[in-house]
Amino acid sequence: MMRVQQQPAYILHHRPFRDSSQIIDVLSRDHGRLSLMSRGSRSARSHNRASLQVFTPLLLSWAGRGELPTVTSVDLQQNNDNGRPLRLTGKALPSAFYVNELLVRLLHKHDVHEGIYHLYASVIGLLGQGEAIEPVLRLFEKQLLEALGFGLNLNSNADTGEPLQADEEYAYYLEHGPVSFATVTDELFITRLSGESLLSLHHNQLQTEQSLKDAKRLMRSILNYYLQGKPLRSRELFR
Repeated sequence: MMRVQQQPAYILHHRPFRDSSQIIDVLSRDHGRLSLMSRGSRSARSHNRASLQVFTPLLLSWAGRGELPTVTSVDLQQNNDNGRPLRLTGKALPSAFYVNELLVRLLHKHDVHEGIYHLYASVIGLLGQGEAIEPVLRLFEKQLLEALGFGLNLNSNADTGEPLQADEEYAYYLEHGPVSFATVTDELFITRLSGESLLSLHHNQLQTEQSLKDAKRLMRSILNYYLQGKPLRSRELFR
C-alpha cells in the first residue's frame, strides 16, 4: 500500500461522492495531478470540511492502492497568510477557476511537474493580490505550455530564422510559429499579428492594449488546439 505524508498540494476540483464523501482532484508538488477520496468530509461534523477548499495551500497525506487513494490527514500550509484561502473577488475568482480547469484538462495524472506546482501557486497569489488579470493569465498560459513541452516561438521567423521585426506583420502557424505575412500564400495560419505584440509576449511585457488583445487571440487559438476544440466551462463564468 502506498502512503504519502504531508505533501504540499492545492485542490483543483471536487465533486460529491455518496452521502458525505467527495472526490478531489489535486495538484501536488511531488506527485503531480491525482484524484483522492476524502471520506466523510462533506459532513457537518467533519474537521476537514472547512480546509478542503480550492485555492487553499494544503498539506495532504493519503494512502491506498489503485487510482483513488484515501485522504488520511489535512493541514494548512503555514507559509501563506497562515494557510488561509486567498481572497479572490471580482474577475479574479472566475480567472482562478479558469486556471484550475486548464490544469485539469492539460495535465496527465501522475506526471510530476514541480515547476507547474510553483507556477500555479504564483498565479493564484497574483490574482489574490489584485494584479491586472489579463497579463497574469496570458503569461501563465505561455509558461504552462512551456512547462508541458509546447513552448512557443515568439521571437524569430519560423521560415528564415531571422529575428522578428516589431514594425512587421506576421502570420502565426500552429506548431511552427510566425512567418512574414508578406510571404503567405495560404490561409492555414491561426491569426495575424504584429511583431511588436509577439515580442512583447516573448519578453513578458504585455503593457499595451493591443499587445494584450493580440496575445489573447493567439493563446486562445493555441489552447483550443491542445484542448482538441472542447470548450472550457469556466469561460462561461466571465459572462
